[in-house]
Amino acid sequence: MAFVTTLLPVSLLLLSTLLHPIRTAYKGHPCPSPCRCYEFLGIQSAYCNNTGISAVPQGIPEDTQLLDLSRNPITFIKVGAINNLPNLQYIVLNSNGYHEGSIEFGALDLPKLTDIDLDDNSYTSIPKSLPNKMTSLTIDLNQITVLKADSFNGYPNLQTLRLENNGLYKIETKAFTPLPALQSLSIRFNNLTDSGIPPNLFSKNLNLTQLEMRFNKFKHVLPDLPPSVQYVDYVGNQITMLPAYALQTTPNLNTFEAWQGQMTTLEDNAFYGLHKLTLLDFMENKISSVLTKDTFNGLTGLQTLYLDENNISRIEPGALRSFSSLSSLWLQANQLSALDPEVLDVKYIPKLSELYIDTNPWYCDCHLRWLREKVGNASYVIQDPHLITCAGPAKIAGKAWDVLQPSDFVCP
Repeated sequence: MAFVTTLLPVSLLLLSTLLHPIRTAYKGHPCPSPCRCYEFLGIQSAYCNNTGISAVPQGIPEDTQLLDLSRNPITFIKVGAINNLPNLQYIVLNSNGYHEGSIEFGALDLPKLTDIDLDDNSYTSIPKSLPNKMTSLTIDLNQITVLKADSFNGYPNLQTLRLENNGLYKIETKAFTPLPALQSLSIRFNNLTDSGIPPNLFSKNLNLTQLEMRFNKFKHVLPDLPPSVQYVDYVGNQITMLPAYALQTTPNLNTFEAWQGQMTTLEDNAFYGLHKLTLLDFMENKISSVLTKDTFNGLTGLQTLYLDENNISRIEPGALRSFSSLSSLWLQANQLSALDPEVLDVKYIPKLSELYIDTNPWYCDCHLRWLREKVGNASYVIQDPHLITCAGPAKIAGKAWDVLQPSDFVCP
């Protein structure tokens, strides 16, 4: 995914300060005190973070590719402060108390500088003084509560944008229109509601592949995402129903995460047309709707399905008939007491390799004997039989399947 790929060098380089010995020079270039300079994963890095400096040090090696100036009382970056770094690609400026006006126009206009980290500062809007060649902006933990229509004017090359933990509650119409190259957007942990998102917000973002919206206050899925989207994250929102054809604008979707939410109902054909979806995660919701033969219609590419920790009490025969690629099925901690053999018929799910069904109120009579017989005797593995217990009949209530035999599953 673009977001992970873009930021990986920075995160690894920051971690490297803890894992690798500090060197004071690389390739024969001295490192100015109190910074630490060294090469990691082929990237020349200068760490001047948390050193108490009040200005950008002079003498940073010219071949530096990453510069970390975070957690310092550097209140202003003026034009010329880092002009001697023609190879600089990444700059980290978080936790410096920056706000609009802290970076002079042109101060970051270096030939190769594309990745900027402004986390944990005091911005209330997107700063206008960043370089127009910027491809990645991280501006989490600021105070940007509204994205205005002109917030990203001048940044047409931006591909990765992170705006987490800002208290963001409104995005104005056409706010993302100036970002045709945008691939990855994270607006997690904000206060966005359905009314805070205008219609057709992403109509010009035809390269968007990753959209992270977890822990906001959405009650409905967005109806008009671009077809380029491959990953959607609705974790921790307030969506109660996924209607039929709700995701039909995203035929390239491969991952849909909505765990720890309020989902109660999956309508028939909710996933129609999503042949490329491989992972679907509804763990820790409140799904109580019956899973019918049309609930998962069209999910021929699905490999992993998380439905654990819900309120599902009934799965109809044929409900998994689309799952020709499914390998992992999680159904534990629901309200299942019975299951028709056709549900797990391997002609529908030939690639199933692991099944989780523990912590359900199974009624272990002769009608469920077939499932107990599958323990250790099926093409797939029924995981944790010691955690699968019977709620009835009374004679075997509370006993686990690892101590019960199929012959114990009897009818009066």
